[in-house]
Amino acid sequence: MSTFVVVGGTGRTGRRIADRLSGGGHRVVAASRSSEPALDLTGKPDPALFTGAEGVVIVAEPPKDPAAAEAAMHHGVAAIAEIAAREDIPVVLVSQIYLTRPAAHPEMSARIEARARGEQALRDSGAQYTIVRPSWLHDLPVTGIRVEQGDTGEGRVSRDAVADASVAALFDPAASGKTFELYDDADSPLPDWPSVFAALHPDQ
Repeated sequence: MSTFVVVGGTGRTGRRIADRLSGGGHRVVAASRSSEPALDLTGKPDPALFTGAEGVVIVAEPPKDPAAAEAAMHHGVAAIAEIAAREDIPVVLVSQIYLTRPAAHPEMSARIEARARGEQALRDSGAQYTIVRPSWLHDLPVTGIRVEQGDTGEGRVSRDAVADASVAALFDPAASGKTFELYDDADSPLPDWPSVFAALHPDQ
């Protein structure tokens, strides 16, 4: 039985990820500010939380306060990435679209920019990683999913699709070193994740 740490595992998307992993027979440590063990991304994570983990998923909402968002989504992610690189633990980071175009949403640009710095810190850390960028989230069932790269799209996506993609990436080496976006698309099929990951371009 493998152990996985889901940072933000008590949230709406994080619970779905944790449930899929535990349903697959794995032990899940759902870490958040309100859970036990507690993990606040604005503070320094305890390396012991990750001891023996086979993978980490970070799926946390950024605080609205710009300074707290920077502390959590940049420095907090960077601290976990450093631990993961040292312990050779793969990381899946659930981020968002608009990372390359924060000016499109000035009301949340500070949070977007903090996420972007966290993404880059993970890429630079040396850890094995995958970055999943969902479009605007909803709780409706999955019908079809479009996978893109380049952060040029607009739309919505089911939290279930994000959970499916995140869990699949944990177990597929072909997803490593890649960043991609997810959108609802009724005209697209449900993804065959191994084929999708193999076709993605690695990050430069």
